[in-house]
Amino acid sequence: MRLYRRVRSRTRREDADDHLQNALMSYFERPEGSVQHQDAYITRSAVNSSLNAIRRELQGYVQAADDFETLVNVPDPAPSQEDIYESTQRLAHFHEGCEQLPDRTRQIFLMNRVEKMKYSHIAKSLAISESSVEKHIAKALIFLSTWMDH
Repeated sequence: MRLYRRVRSRTRREDADDHLQNALMSYFERPEGSVQHQDAYITRSAVNSSLNAIRRELQGYVQAADDFETLVNVPDPAPSQEDIYESTQRLAHFHEGCEQLPDRTRQIFLMNRVEKMKYSHIAKSLAISESSVEKHIAKALIFLSTWMDH
């Protein structure tokens, strides 16, 4: 249920359980011990599956009719005003959450997620252990996940 709630909160889709089931199948098909952080792997896989479904929906679909294919549904690829507003609000809420993080945790989180630095590089540049970097990232992710749900 915890994984379902996490996937549902990140995808905001009714089919979150389907994507979670696909992610679980993918996880169980992997060799044992090949995934270090099972919850993170499963969550990311489910979110990616959801994003792929959204992309497929936006591309429309083709239906055969009278020996030729016709486009039945061609959605406007531009986001609606409501989607833009909602995204802006969610981003502002996320920024508020980042501001609530302790300075060091926020710094490490942003180095990893915004600057795309690896844990080892962050650890060297801040003269701390990789384990400390992992703990700060985990702390930030847990806090922000809870923050975004409220």
